[in-house]
Amino acid sequence: GGGHVARRLREAGSEVVSVDPAPGMESDVVARAEQLPFAAGSFDVAVCRIAAHHFDDVALAVREMARVARDRVVVQDNLFQSEQVEEAERLHDPSHVRCYSEAEWRSFFSAAGLRVDALEILRRRLPLEPWLERAQTPPDDASRVRELLADRTEEGLVETEAIILRGRH
Repeated sequence: GGGHVARRLREAGSEVVSVDPAPGMESDVVARAEQLPFAAGSFDVAVCRIAAHHFDDVALAVREMARVARDRVVVQDNLFQSEQVEEAERLHDPSHVRCYSEAEWRSFFSAAGLRVDALEILRRRLPLEPWLERAQTPPDDASRVRELLADRTEEGLVETEAIILRGRH
């Protein structure tokens, strides 16, 4: 995407080429992560933040990121928590495909020829109502999401987990 990470990297002085399949995201290049239109080794680093759970083929996307990155690949995404949470995610945003476990993420990196040299699990508490509103979740679906996440919600905050992996060639 053309969002937070791209902006921060540019502010830090990095040359950035952002990619997103949705023209409305205002990325530099419109393409899917599974089909990056760049030559092998075009970039020092490939970064993906909170998007992979929307990809049709995450393993292929990681292989593509590894192909275009000379040095490393960094991915942050929501971590698989339960089938109940997956249902809530799909109701919240129908473009959600699936979240993956730490073991699955490690296998994606390994299959792409990447050695995981850093991994972190983040536990976060996110405001539920703004999350539903941003995605314009229909009222009936929002109600079901609240039910599905009730055991993870306290004082309007939903407890979630994300994973950050850094892999090198």
